[in-house]
Amino acid sequence: MRKFGTALATLGLAATALLIPATAAQAESGSTRQSAEASVMATKYYFNTWSNATSYRDASNFAPMGTLWAGRNYFYCQEAGQRVWDSANNYNYWWAKTDDDSGHSGVYVSATAFSVGGNDQPIPGLPKC
Repeated sequence: MRKFGTALATLGLAATALLIPATAAQAESGSTRQSAEASVMATKYYFNTWSNATSYRDASNFAPMGTLWAGRNYFYCQEAGQRVWDSANNYNYWWAKTDDDSGHSGVYVSATAFSVGGNDQPIPGLPKC
């Protein structure tokens, strides 16, 4: 099991969103999904990660995108995906959506990097995507 420090989760810090009116053609073309995704990514939840984490395009695609450095980071939401194990023998199938330190937006990191939670457990206080 992972050693849990005294990590704090700060909830409710909202990012400022710029809303641009959509044309009728955009509204009919499926922009509803984009609006829902933008809404999810408007609120940031802060957690500590105990290790650097590789970021991935989604929770089931293991093509590496970049790196999220250990420390205090923000996340948008979490979802279940492929189970992974880390070098400390922690394992989890929960993934958190964030922007990594390599400049990639809306990427996922494994819950094994978090200072809270347990094996195969969702990250407490982080909403589902």
